[in-house]
Amino acid sequence: MTAAFDTEPSRAQQILTAVASALQSEDPFEPLTLDTVNDYLRGAALVITDQLPTVIADDTIQRAAHALPSIRAGETAETYALRILQIARGI
Repeated sequence: MTAAFDTEPSRAQQILTAVASALQSEDPFEPLTLDTVNDYLRGAALVITDQLPTVIADDTIQRAAHALPSIRAGETAETYALRILQIARGI
């Protein structure tokens, strides 16, 4: 089966979706911090790339991290999570 017909989300997309899910379930209406995003990113990345060769895992994590938008002043975890989900659809 070729990549053009592959319907499974990329691992970078899976990481972003996991981060968004975690943000929505933990204090979704609290202002978001970069430390919180980084913690969830690290956790999701470790689980999703655990069985991959290091080079592929590093590339996947880097793609997901670079796709994350900047946090807006006073932005809640819920709002940020919705923006992440929009971005995840495009990668």
